[in-house]
Amino acid sequence: MPRRGFSRVTAFVGLTLVYFLAGKLGLKLAFLHASASPVWPPAGVALGALLLLGYRTWPAIFVGAFLVNVTTAGNFGTSLAIGTGNTMEALCGAWLVNRFAAGLDVFERSKNVFKFAFVAVASAVVSPTIGLTSLAVAGFADWARYGAIWMTWWLGDAAGDLIFAPLVILWGIRPRWRWSGKKDLEVGLLLLLLMLLGEAVFGGWFPISAKNYPIAFICGPVVIWLAFRMSQRETATGIFILSAIAIWGTLHNFGPFVMETENQSLLILQTATAVLAITALALAAAMTERRRAEEALTKEKSLVESANRTKENFLAMLSHELRTPLTPVVAGLETLSNQRARNEEEKSVLEMIRRNIEVETHLIDDLLDVTRISKGKLDLKFATLDAHKAVLNVVEICRSEAGAKRIRVNVALRAVDHYVRADEVRFQQMIWNLLKNAIKFSREEGEVTISSANESLHQLTITVQDNGVGIASGPIDRIFDPFEQAGGSLQQRFGGLGLGLAISKSVAQAHNATLIAKSEGVDCGSTFSVTMETVALDSQTQALSESDLPISRSVCRILLVDDHADTREALKRLLTARGHTVTVRHDMRSALETAQNEQFDLLISDVGLPDASGLELMTRLRGNLSIPGIAISGFGTMADIEKSFAAGFSEHLIKPVNAERLEAAIQTAIATGQR
Repeated sequence: MPRRGFSRVTAFVGLTLVYFLAGKLGLKLAFLHASASPVWPPAGVALGALLLLGYRTWPAIFVGAFLVNVTTAGNFGTSLAIGTGNTMEALCGAWLVNRFAAGLDVFERSKNVFKFAFVAVASAVVSPTIGLTSLAVAGFADWARYGAIWMTWWLGDAAGDLIFAPLVILWGIRPRWRWSGKKDLEVGLLLLLLMLLGEAVFGGWFPISAKNYPIAFICGPVVIWLAFRMSQRETATGIFILSAIAIWGTLHNFGPFVMETENQSLLILQTATAVLAITALALAAAMTERRRAEEALTKEKSLVESANRTKENFLAMLSHELRTPLTPVVAGLETLSNQRARNEEEKSVLEMIRRNIEVETHLIDDLLDVTRISKGKLDLKFATLDAHKAVLNVVEICRSEAGAKRIRVNVALRAVDHYVRADEVRFQQMIWNLLKNAIKFSREEGEVTISSANESLHQLTITVQDNGVGIASGPIDRIFDPFEQAGGSLQQRFGGLGLGLAISKSVAQAHNATLIAKSEGVDCGSTFSVTMETVALDSQTQALSESDLPISRSVCRILLVDDHADTREALKRLLTARGHTVTVRHDMRSALETAQNEQFDLLISDVGLPDASGLELMTRLRGNLSIPGIAISGFGTMADIEKSFAAGFSEHLIKPVNAERLEAAIQTAIATGQR
């Protein structure tokens, strides 16, 4: 069925009429022979119509070609032969385009444009061969001029395919033209400029046109701009307009393509126009491909960003859900630890629970840190830091873990220059990961050495060395990649997520430090070295570090709000054991009612409550009672912390909360509230 909703009869009659009129117009330029024109629009009309309307419209082409020739030259038989040749040429070209050049999508890709050009040149040999041979046999063409006539006929058909077929196809397929404001205005201005330049070159307006100077190239930038900025449709339209102006001007002896005869002039002109058409359409197709690729990349980027947001939200929610049940466990552990244990076995069990809670907490932190690092959101607060003191703190933290495997940790801090500019928390995290990694992959009763040295001026190198399982030469290149653990067998044996070293590497890079790994191979141990620049210790920093003034401890009345029953109970016991008076509530409504009827020195609230949020609760209490507050939450991104501070909380503690950190936050909040 024909496209665009036409009936078969309407399509047949319309195509026949268009072909006939285009043919009669083309034959008016047949100077070498009455049936051979260097300008033959019907070839492009026929090829475009067969691609748009289908092969079943070939009879319309045959009838149109027959009528054109029977009213021009030759006889009934030669007209039938020429009509047959024209029809077969169009069918051959359409089949080749459909088979090898994507059919109606031929101008969507630059490589298919070149295939189309090859098809046009190749299929155009059919009509002149059949038609001219029939005319020569019947005596209507001179055999002596067969080659010149055939060349004119062939080039006219090929140029017709290259110039007029794109116009027919591109205006015949969807999407239909619609006014689009600035873009269409730009198209109109470009086409107008092209017409003006065409008239300047071929219209005889200026002496350079009348003197046939070779200035046709001045039209090139406009055609290229059309191809670069607009679609293939506008490009084909511009080439058609320029071709029409050039043909008119050349026939009136204007422009650079004027030769000895009109036929020669038109042959050279059509050749140049065909080359320009191929080049411009290929460029337009390439730009369309690029725009499609950019749109696809934009869409993929949007999908990836959406997936990242979903992943981040999932990890944040996972962190919250994993941290929440840990809070009552940690609080209960603190309560039990403060009570006198009856025997060493109970102390050992409590210590085992503490170690495993710390391991799980660090696993959660590692997952979130990887996300922060990948998004470039690792927040660092730089200050002058005593690296030796930080290392000793880490060693003390890891001492129980090393003791569980009976591993001896040797400390050899020999560096004289050991002050650095660093984020204290992240610096200790980096060293902790390295030392923990060394302990983890060391054998029972092994040995780990952590040392420092000034290998060069103003540089500090901290080295963690073990005699454990070592690293093979292949995996050592990937040892700092996330989720990498020097082989699946080690991951099965030692567990873990394989994130510690990746995080340490990123933290080192954020401090402009280098972190390298060395190993002689499997079972030969491994060595990790961090090298960073040192800084001078100023007197103010030294005074601050040496001052260790005691801080007075306040006992206060606390309103504790949390919807998790176990967390409420555990924190209440922990705070009560430290002398505070604690009132617990589970939602904002009851907390507000209680705060109106009783006096409190401090609010400790979970951020997520069943009927509102802890942020709203803090805002309302600050507006009415000016009570200081501490937020506790399983969400710990910078955005979450900033929201808590904006609501009026003086501290934002991330679950699970240990006793020391909570007590320090209480004293800070009380001191801040009294100012």
